[in-house]
Amino acid sequence: MESVRVSAQEMSSTTLRPLPKTRLPRRSEERLAWMMLAPVLLALLILGVYPALSTIWFSFQQGGFFGIDMTNAGISNYLRLARDPQFWSAFRFSLLFSLVTVPGQVIFGTALALFANRQFPGRWLVRAAILCPWAIPTVTSSVIWAYIFNDRYGLVNSILVHLGLMDPAHPINWLGSAPLATLLIYALAIWKANAVVALLVLTTLQAIPKDIYEMVRVEGATAWQSFWHVLLPLLRPTLIIALILRTIESWQTFDLISAFTNGAPGNSTQNLGLYIFVQFQQFGDFAYGSTIAVIVMVIALVFITLYVFALFRAGTR
Repeated sequence: MESVRVSAQEMSSTTLRPLPKTRLPRRSEERLAWMMLAPVLLALLILGVYPALSTIWFSFQQGGFFGIDMTNAGISNYLRLARDPQFWSAFRFSLLFSLVTVPGQVIFGTALALFANRQFPGRWLVRAAILCPWAIPTVTSSVIWAYIFNDRYGLVNSILVHLGLMDPAHPINWLGSAPLATLLIYALAIWKANAVVALLVLTTLQAIPKDIYEMVRVEGATAWQSFWHVLLPLLRPTLIIALILRTIESWQTFDLISAFTNGAPGNSTQNLGLYIFVQFQQFGDFAYGSTIAVIVMVIALVFITLYVFALFRAGTR
């Protein structure tokens, strides 16, 4: 088992070792490379940097809309944010949503990938089925789930009534209860996005040489030992990338919650993305909504920094 572990570590370090330095391209080739990169860099500036800087600028304004008749407000929007209980409620929900759904997506996605990587008849059908939740538009999935868990006409309550497990006169109000609605949102988010993680992990598993699996089989390692000491070190960079992507997405979630509960009951399932939309649509307060968006952007940058640092450390081992 030790030899297999060493081989896996050597393979991981080999795959992550930087390529040897090559001769610098000629000046004309450099110019051509920059010309080809220019459209991409311009698109990044227009679609990424400019909106981010504009959002930060709007967060220090008040009144008006989209920069029209706005006046400088200093840090008043941020002070208002600190005293806003609804913001902190949305922040708390977003935090719990991220802490629950991201690990759930990574764990279930990895398990699905390990299962789909096995040799058995009909494996292609399993792989296609794994991608089905991800292929369905998020709004469509959320609306379907909302109908499934409807208290009067939902499929789940209907099944419970037919099984004699529920009184038809007293149906379970799944989306009318804050704890139940929250748990269903967690389940929907994990079911929806674990396919993305499964696809990333399955791609990495397919790239692992078959010699590694043969050595594990010869050493007589158990399934758990094979995963923990051999596969997990090789999957670590992929899992970190999956964590980065899913964490950022979890803090930016809007359509899933909007179409499923729209923050109900009350505001108990309202996250930061939905709260930003409420500020824009319901109150027309573009400056305050931009302030909340800046907070979400800072949180995403913090997680990106932490995960990239962890990825760098994994690559230098």
